[in-house]
Amino acid sequence: MTIFVPASYPSSYPSDAIRDYPTLQTAIQNWFARSDIGTYIDYFIQVAEERIYRDIFTMNQGAGVAPLETAINTTINANGVVPLPVGYLGVKHLLVSLNNCTFELVRKNAEFIYTKHAFRAPGSAPEYFAREGTNFIFGPFPDSAYAISGIYWQRFLPLSATNPTTWMTQLTPLMLLQACNAAVAGFLKDSAMIQFWEAEYSRTIQSFLMADRAEAISGSSLAMTTA
Repeated sequence: MTIFVPASYPSSYPSDAIRDYPTLQTAIQNWFARSDIGTYIDYFIQVAEERIYRDIFTMNQGAGVAPLETAINTTINANGVVPLPVGYLGVKHLLVSLNNCTFELVRKNAEFIYTKHAFRAPGSAPEYFAREGTNFIFGPFPDSAYAISGIYWQRFLPLSATNPTTWMTQLTPLMLLQACNAAVAGFLKDSAMIQFWEAEYSRTIQSFLMADRAEAISGSSLAMTTA
């Protein structure tokens, strides 16, 4: 006979630190003290990771955060495009190198590129870029294999037995646990626990995003600039 121990509201978080995939699994199991959720824990972690990525961009006005920033260093290929990098979630900025100088490309949508630069044959150095499908396209159509650099926001490999740590376990383990526990509460249809963990997660991710924005402008002073 299996005895289920009802989950209780925490007065504090457990002393055992969440460091990786195994310790996260243990923490989820410990919070709910139910043997029947053990086989579903990978599902709860997957739901939580996907939610955190989605919420970052939704709550951050379409932008990612510093832990997701990854460098791009490539060249425009013979088709005049650059394939999207691995794990692409969004682009922070792209730069083009020309005559020993580096210039920032202006982001537009694909419609703008095809309307303003309809001649899709080698023309001149690009000024604009857009994402179309799985590629970046440029306008004007590049006349050479220009070097492209920049920063994009990357989705990293999910947590698993073979990938036991990610930026979430290293930098935001509490937020990850809260998102996991909200998923567990929803699975159990426990309205009180759903409300509790949703509130905990909401506060933590908002604080995380505010800290990231603050760091992005740290050390700088407000100034008026011309476009």
